Amino acid sequence: MPSKKFIKGFRHELANRAFAFMAVGRMAERLAGDKRGLFWKTYLDLEIFNRPRYEAAAKAWGLGVAPGIWTKLKAWAVSSAPKVFLGLLLKVVYSETLKYMEWLRDLSKEGPADSRAFLDYMLAQEEMQIEMMRMALQGRDAEIVRFADEFFLKYNGSVMTPGEPVSRECV
Repeated sequence: MPSKKFIKGFRHELANRAFAFMAVGRMAERLAGDKRGLFWKTYLDLEIFNRPRYEAAAKAWGLGVAPGIWTKLKAWAVSSAPKVFLGLLLKVVYSETLKYMEWLRDLSKEGPADSRAFLDYMLAQEEMQIEMMRMALQGRDAEIVRFADEFFLKYNGSVMTPGEPVSRECV
């Protein structure tokens, strides 16, 4: 069983994933048909891809994945930013995600040794988010889908927690 410190941190990561799923999903809807929509749709694809993996880990560690009211409100507020401010929003989110990545690296070191595959995935998907944001900020939107597809192919069908294959619904 993971340490209390790890469980507390992983609960935070679960809330972060729930926040991202809700906020990014709303942004993808709002920007459908806009050139910036490709980034948000691909980011949503990543969050959908993440869900079964995070749910399996949460279940293995006896945790729920339902977001709290604060997470829901924060996701709604962030995804309500006026379109004129979306470039600034992405810059802020990118900067905060770089900091969050350092925290996540430390958290992964606290995780159970028998869950290394999942913990490595947790870091890899965060690194992917960072690179996708970097590409979007540099106007390299056309590269984002190919980059994401490579990530999805790499992790498709991989085992994330001991004895639990990824469910077919994420394929």
